Amino acid sequence: MNHKPHPTRRQFIKGMARGAIAASAVGPFLWTRRGHAQETTATTPAKVAPEDVVRVAMIGCGTMGRAHMYAMAENPNCEIVALCDVYTPRYEEVVGNIEKLIGKRPDTYQDFRRVLDRKDIDAIFVPTPDHWHPLITILGCQAGKDVYVEKPVCPTVAEGRAMVTAARRYGRVVQVGTQQRSMPVFQKAVEVVRSGKIGYVANASAWIDVNRFAVGETPRPVPEGLDWDLWLGPAPWVPYSPQRQFGFMGWHDYCRGGQLTNWGVHLMDIVHWGIGQDRPLSVQALGGSYREGAGADNYETIEAVLEYPGCTVTWEQRHSPDHDNRGYGIQFQGTEGRLLVDRGTYRVYPESLGIPEYVGEPERSWANTDHHNNFFDAVRSRRLPAADIEQGFRSTTAVLLAGIALKTRRRLDWDGEREVFLHDDDANRHLTRAYRAPWHL
Repeated sequence: MNHKPHPTRRQFIKGMARGAIAASAVGPFLWTRRGHAQETTATTPAKVAPEDVVRVAMIGCGTMGRAHMYAMAENPNCEIVALCDVYTPRYEEVVGNIEKLIGKRPDTYQDFRRVLDRKDIDAIFVPTPDHWHPLITILGCQAGKDVYVEKPVCPTVAEGRAMVTAARRYGRVVQVGTQQRSMPVFQKAVEVVRSGKIGYVANASAWIDVNRFAVGETPRPVPEGLDWDLWLGPAPWVPYSPQRQFGFMGWHDYCRGGQLTNWGVHLMDIVHWGIGQDRPLSVQALGGSYREGAGADNYETIEAVLEYPGCTVTWEQRHSPDHDNRGYGIQFQGTEGRLLVDRGTYRVYPESLGIPEYVGEPERSWANTDHHNNFFDAVRSRRLPAADIEQGFRSTTAVLLAGIALKTRRRLDWDGEREVFLHDDDANRHLTRAYRAPWHL
């Protein structure tokens, strides 16, 4: 299955105009806040008591935020009560559609702090640019909100650890948007890998296409409706440019790696799940933007090798990547065979192992309703979700370390317990970042 690039914003909006994104089947059981199991079917959504409906605010109403809100608009487990974005046209374009779908107009805000002040909101979704993920999550936990935060969870390791600490200190549920944890194709693939059917797995690999971000920027007046100072938040102050606002993944101030952290967290998360390891011992990486005019701050092509106890893992970010006719994916290489998996299928070689190809349902939306429902179940039951913040942080850490190795151009040894590089003060300086006043962790 070839990897298809995400649709453009215009294509996405056009698709939504034809109808809201269909909700996926609800899982076999829902848990009420009182702890009682409610059986559901794949075709009939559970009837949730009014007091058990999770009241949600969306902080960030761009492409990913809209995917989430349109999926949740048809989900009986939740009610969208507020939309928030520093760029007011973002929520103004969709709030009327959401009102038509849910029969009630959500409140709208430009400043997320007004959302956190509301006592009647149970949970927040945080599909903002990456540089805002840690602070909004931490402040949300402090305000008594449960949090669904998109990946990568953080631009630096220190911020990710602070997010985990906040979730535990304030007793909050924090789910990461690594929705592949809730997709049957990956659940079944990992089951095969961990069953030993392909033998001992001593190597795994993951791959994706290159960063494709435009070079340069054109400073312009701040658009009407945008609070640029708040958009920048803890990041360094720079003049406004549309390239930074709409292409933030190309800029190191907001995203540490582009596709390395965007798709890398998704794929390395499954690698960790399959090999049963999530703390690298060492990392090495090479890469760059070798073509004239290619790339912004983040490198176009990358080759990285991460060493884990008993296993090595490679990350490939290259032009026209293809393994088993898959433009992105994961391979687990065992002593008896190999398994390749993406969001559509998994396949095991050699065929003599007798493990048939598994073909899953087509991916309906990046906002996976099963993953949403797992979060809402955890909110009600107070149990850990499928993609708990600790787990999402460790998967993010792996790709952040690869990015640091790429910057330092040398092998780095990692202490996964203390979360520092061994005997390398220069590399350790990349584990945190300065916050612009008045923002601080």
